[in-house]
Amino acid sequence: MKIPLFLSAVVMLAGLSGCLSSEELEAFPTFSLADHETTTHNNSMYDGTPYVAYFSASWCSHCTPTLDAVVDAVPADHLLIFNFESSEDWSDMNAWKDRMESELEREIDHPFIHAPPLATELGVDGLPTVFFVNSDGLIEQRLKGLQTPATVQEQWSSLS
Repeated sequence: MKIPLFLSAVVMLAGLSGCLSSEELEAFPTFSLADHETTTHNNSMYDGTPYVAYFSASWCSHCTPTLDAVVDAVPADHLLIFNFESSEDWSDMNAWKDRMESELEREIDHPFIHAPPLATELGVDGLPTVFFVNSDGLIEQRLKGLQTPATVQEQWSSLS
């Protein structure tokens, strides 16, 4: 009597195991890239800490409100601003940073990084795209398109 009862319990628990585990998260790709000040940023700099990878392009005027929301929500050293655009005409990260500071009427103390290959590797196909990466380097959330400050704050709060 004990063996059939034990086997029944094992079968039931095995069926629940998929319900109890979280879906497998994708690792943010390895990168080592220079920002607008030629400081190199790489994955190891963010080991053990959550961060946000914001992808846009300097020509993307509809992306500015999302950048504003991300800059408001994410503290220094936790936000990387990546350029999606591969064209040389749009690769000046200092000019992009200066224009965003002017449009947003404030300083932005986050790195602006030219990263078209990284955007391709991540499958970025719309702007802006925001990746919320947990302290294990895994992508918890990917948001595409215009985002509200509340949405960005909620996602960031869930990581930190």
